Amino acid sequence: MKVIPVVAAAIAAALFLIPSAAVADDEEEADVDVSLAQLRYTNGLLVTFTDSYPSNDVGMAQLGRIDRAPLFARDEKGSFLETYLEITPTVVAVPRRLVDDHGADPPPELRRRQITSSPVVADGLTPPQVSTISGAAACDFYHYNWYDWHDAGFPGMPPETYYASQFTSDKQRYSDSYVANCTPDNYPSYIYARHRIYYKNIWGNYKKHFDSKVPPWHHQYAEKGSVKRWRKVHYDDGWNSNANCGVLGSGSCIYTREGRFHN
Repeated sequence: MKVIPVVAAAIAAALFLIPSAAVADDEEEADVDVSLAQLRYTNGLLVTFTDSYPSNDVGMAQLGRIDRAPLFARDEKGSFLETYLEITPTVVAVPRRLVDDHGADPPPELRRRQITSSPVVADGLTPPQVSTISGAAACDFYHYNWYDWHDAGFPGMPPETYYASQFTSDKQRYSDSYVANCTPDNYPSYIYARHRIYYKNIWGNYKKHFDSKVPPWHHQYAEKGSVKRWRKVHYDDGWNSNANCGVLGSGSCIYTREGRFHN
């Protein structure tokens, strides 16, 4: 395991002050995402924790290969801090923002951890001993224990947007989104599946604070939230929903999308 010291991490801090719309192919209004922690495990799983400005919404994401890096299950009732403590060894510092987001009565194990205001970077971590959710080659896998939508992949699946307002009125604090890009691993990187997460600001406009393109044969879970406000999630892909996978002339470009809103 390699942990970058807090001082060294500060040198790279500028690399973490990146807009969530890192792939600038549109003119959507977007928050600035500030990285709180980047955790890489020996099975290839990458877990990131972020804060967004000006929304002040904390988030986390998991990304890995479907056949090598099962995603772990996160209890929607637990805080991001509790999840962080569960998946990291005691030698890895804890972002102060996660402590602040948790609020009163922090977990007792926090007393054994260093708290830092600098970005945390840790590589070579042993996969956490927590419940995992295995990927599946058939693009109909269910990720969450409950969900508001589940669209099993099929060739030519069109883009879709889901709004918290489509469901009950109390689902405004968090957005959870899962994407499994079941396109074969040897396909080019532009054959991606994309999900974007938005919140509605005080002026009534939806503003983006998560944007990711999931590569072929990878899956990703993302969650954003803290402040209670209206939210939405949008999905599309890199082959423009072409049933024959665009110029590749194949019907094997498929992805599953699933998600939920909750308090």
